Amino acid sequence: MTHVAISRIYIVVIALAIIVIAGVIAYYVVSPPGVPTTTPTTSPTTPPPPKMIIYASLSEMTTADPSTEFSNSVMWLPLVYEPLLWYNPITDEFIPALATNYSSSEDGLVWTFTIRRGAVFHDGTPVTSHAVKSSIERTIALGQGAAFIWDPVESIETPDNYTVVFRLKYPAALDKIAATAYAAYIFSPKVVEYAGASNLTDPKVADWFNSGNEAGSGPYKMIKWDPENEVVFEKFTDWWGWKLPDYPMKSDNAPDVFKIRIIKDAVTQETLLLSGGIDIAMYVPLENIEQHQKNPNLQVVFKPSFQNLIMLINVKKPPLDNVLVRRAIAHAVPYEDIVTVARSGLARVASGPVPYGMWGHFDNLTFKYNLSLARELLTQAGYPSGIDRKLILTYTAGDIYEARTAELIKASLAQIGIEVEIRPLSWEEQWALAQRGWEDPNVAQDFLVFYWWPDVVSPFTYLYNMFHNASKIFNLCYYENPEFNALIEEAVTLEGVDEARALQLYYKAQKILYDDVPAVPLWDMIDLRIARAGIRNLDKAINPAYPTVVFAQVLDVGS
Repeated sequence: MTHVAISRIYIVVIALAIIVIAGVIAYYVVSPPGVPTTTPTTSPTTPPPPKMIIYASLSEMTTADPSTEFSNSVMWLPLVYEPLLWYNPITDEFIPALATNYSSSEDGLVWTFTIRRGAVFHDGTPVTSHAVKSSIERTIALGQGAAFIWDPVESIETPDNYTVVFRLKYPAALDKIAATAYAAYIFSPKVVEYAGASNLTDPKVADWFNSGNEAGSGPYKMIKWDPENEVVFEKFTDWWGWKLPDYPMKSDNAPDVFKIRIIKDAVTQETLLLSGGIDIAMYVPLENIEQHQKNPNLQVVFKPSFQNLIMLINVKKPPLDNVLVRRAIAHAVPYEDIVTVARSGLARVASGPVPYGMWGHFDNLTFKYNLSLARELLTQAGYPSGIDRKLILTYTAGDIYEARTAELIKASLAQIGIEVEIRPLSWEEQWALAQRGWEDPNVAQDFLVFYWWPDVVSPFTYLYNMFHNASKIFNLCYYENPEFNALIEEAVTLEGVDEARALQLYYKAQKILYDDVPAVPLWDMIDLRIARAGIRNLDKAINPAYPTVVFAQVLDVGS
C-alpha cells in the first residue's frame, strides 16, 4: 500500500464521518426528540348539530298540491311556497314576498306587481313573471280548492320578466287575494318536466305534488312527506329573505330543521311538551293553561284568531228539513257553558259565521239559549214530544274542544226530547261521510262540527264556502238559497270600490242564515300556542290570516 493510497482512504473516512455527523445534527435540529414526525394534519371540526323545532299538529296533513290544497296542509304551505304578498290583518299591512311592490288603477281594474329579482325556486330556476302567470293560471284552470279567489281576474300579462299585470272583470282587492293562505302560491314551471306531464294541468303534475314533491321558493324545503305521521322541512340556504338584514319575515337564528309531527290528542301533546318530546304544542287541555303560565320552562302566547267552530245542520234530512226544528235546536245550544267548559273561557260566543274582529262581523246575530222557546218551536214543528229518531253528530276525533262541545250539545238537546249520538271520526272519515250528503242526504250525518278559517280575509270566504250551493266541498249542510247566493256574489264585487254597500249586502246574507239556520255558529277562538321558554319570536310567527301556521323562519332558537 502506498502513501498516496493511505491518504485517499483517510480522506474518504473523514468525508463519511462529516456526513454522519451532519445527519445527526440535522435530525435533532429539524426533528427534536419528543416531537412527532408524522405529517401535520388539520384538526377535524365537528359541524354543530342542526337546530330543530318540532311542532305538534292535531290533524294529519291532507294534500300537497299548492294550487288545490284547501285544508290542513296550510300548516306548511307558507314555509315552502311564497305568494306575491303576505298580509298582517292586525296592523292591516302588506309585507313584500315575491313582489317587491305593486299598484292599482283608480277604478280597481288593473293591478301591476313588480317581481323580486334574485329569487329562485328550490330547483334553482329563477322566479320570473312568467312563473307567476303560469302558477296562477294553473290554479284558475283546475278550479279546485280556493281557486274561486281569482274569479275577478280576466287576464294576466307579462310585459317583461319582472312585471305582472292583472286585468280584472270587476273591482276587487287583489292585494288581499294575492296574499291568501291558499291558492296564491307560486311554483317552478319545471314541474311539468319533473312529472313527465304534457302541461301544467296534466293530472300527472298533481300526482307529482301529492307524492310529496315540491317546487317552491320559500325559506324551507320539504325533505320528508309522511302526512299521517310527520312532515319535515330543511332550511333553503339560497332563499332571498335570509340575505335581507331588515326583512320582517325572517330571523338570523331560525331553526335549520322544522318538523310537524301529528299527535292527535291534546293530553299527549301536553305530556310531550313537558318532557321535551316536542317544542311547540297546538292543542293542550285549556284548564291547565294558568299552571303552564307559571312554569318558567314554558311560554304561553295568545293571539287574535279568525278561526271559529260551527255546527252545520243537514237541511235536507228529515226532520232537519223543517226550519222550525232547526230554530229549536239553535235555541237549545248552551253557548255560554260551551265557551266556559270546552274552551275554559278562551273564546267568544259566536254571532254569525263571520268571526269577531273581522270586517263583516255583526254583534246581533247570536242565538239566545232558551229551552222554553226551543220546546215551543218543536211543538209548532209537529214534534211536541221530541224527535223520534237519534240524530248523529260527528266531530274530529282527538279534538278535546270539539268533544266537550259535542257532549254539552247532546246533554242540552236531550232536555227538549232530541237524542244525539256522538261519532268522533278522523277528519278524512268525517269529511268523506259528509261528502255523500250531496248525493243522498239520508246517509250523511245530521250535525257536523268543524272549524273554519279564512283563505281571503273577507266575509265571502265564510259565506261562500259553507253556504253557497256551488261549493260542494265544504257546504256540508247542503244549503241552497238563490237569494243568499246573489247577495254575496254582489257583495264581493263591491269590496274594492264600495265597502259600505258591500257590508249591507253581507249583513242581509247573514240575516238570511240566521233565519234559515243551516248552521249554528258556536264560538270564535282566541288563539294560543304553548312552547318551550327558549324559543323567541313565537308571537311574531303566528298570524290570524294564516291559521295553524307557525312561520318557522321568524323563530329565534339561539345561535
